[in-house]
Amino acid sequence: MMSKNGFTLIELVVVIVILGILSVTALPKYINISQDGHDAIAKRLYGSYKTAVSLYHSCWLTNGSNSAVYDLNCFANGDIDSTITGYPLGEDTVASGGGGTQLTGDFCRQLWIGMLDAEDFVLAIHTDVSFGGDNDIIYWYSNPDATLPTTYCYYNYIRDNRNKGQENWQIRYFPATGEVTLGRATLG
Repeated sequence: MMSKNGFTLIELVVVIVILGILSVTALPKYINISQDGHDAIAKRLYGSYKTAVSLYHSCWLTNGSNSAVYDLNCFANGDIDSTITGYPLGEDTVASGGGGTQLTGDFCRQLWIGMLDAEDFVLAIHTDVSFGGDNDIIYWYSNPDATLPTTYCYYNYIRDNRNKGQENWQIRYFPATGEVTLGRATLG
C-alpha cells in the first residue's frame, strides 16, 4: 500500500481559487472598515471638542463673568482665556492686545491641546508642506476678528488621507458663538 504525502495539483488549484474568491470579497469590506475607523475617530474628536467648549462656557457663566477672562481657573489647567462672549479663545491672549476679540492660528493650536486629551495626534499649520508625512490634523483660522460669528478655527483630520486636495473631515469652532461643526472639506 502506498500512502499519500502532500496535495495533488487539482487540490492546490482548488485552494488557490477559493483563496482568490475570499480575497476579492473580503478586501473591499476591510477597506470600508478602515475608513469607518477613521470616521469614528473624527466624530469622537468633534464630540470631545464640542463638549469641552460647552463645559468651558458653563464654567465662565458660573464664574459670573460678562467679558473676557484670562486664565479661567475652573476649566482644565486654568490657563485658557475666553472671548468677550465667554467661549475659549487661547492661552496668553493678553499679548495679542485684543481683550478677548482677536484670534490667531496659534490660539487654535492652543485650544486643541488645552481642551482635548489628544496627544496622539500630530498637528501642523495649514501650509503646502503640511500634507504627507506624519501629520494627522491640519489647523488654522479664517479671520482675526473673534467677535464675528463667521470667524472660526478649523481642524482637518488628514490621518486617513494625507495627500493635498483630498476631502477630509473638518471640525470648525466659532469662538464668538461657541458653535462647533463637523463636515467634509478639501484643503488646497
